[in-house]
Amino acid sequence: MRCVAFVRHGERPRIPEDDPTFGENLPLSPAGERMARECGEALRRFGPPVSEWVFLASRLLRTRLTAAAVASAMGASPECVRVSPEASIPGLFVEDQAETHRHYFAEGSVPFTERFFRDGRAEGYRPMAETVRLTMDWIRRGLGARCAFVASHDVFAGILLQGLGVARVDCAHWVGFLQGCALFEREDGSWQADWIVPDKSAPAAVFVQ
Repeated sequence: MRCVAFVRHGERPRIPEDDPTFGENLPLSPAGERMARECGEALRRFGPPVSEWVFLASRLLRTRLTAAAVASAMGASPECVRVSPEASIPGLFVEDQAETHRHYFAEGSVPFTERFFRDGRAEGYRPMAETVRLTMDWIRRGLGARCAFVASHDVFAGILLQGLGVARVDCAHWVGFLQGCALFEREDGSWQADWIVPDKSAPAAVFVQ
């Protein structure tokens, strides 16, 4: 049936502490580029043919570069990547980005993020349950092909993993680069969710802003 790989982007340089955009224009690191290419090579070897895939990314540079490297390694043109408003920031999971940024600076990114994943809601974010519902509605409507690779962000991937009951997410068990949620449609129309963990020796990363 259909499948969707919804992942955090590849490794990027560390976000400078005084960056008010939280790394909006950061590219991938050399390791991040290699990681994305290896992901695409694995999908080419073991997954459906590239003709059955669509490649989506959030509007930020590092997600677009991730999806382009994956697509290229699978044999598609990097230009096939489409920017997805749904997978972007604010997308389906942020209601008020300025409000989240205010709490990041006032409260600290780690305590604020911990509180959101513990309570399922926090200032500026949509409630976790609502985000999961909106995301699954978006996926069920179809993303333009039988299979989709969606490069998004750690918080969004974590919301799906925790909200769908796949994995507990907190700042000590964070979503690493190119980790995320694999969604598979069953014949009865329901969906199965699994955890994408490219590096089995490091199944989770500690939160680093």
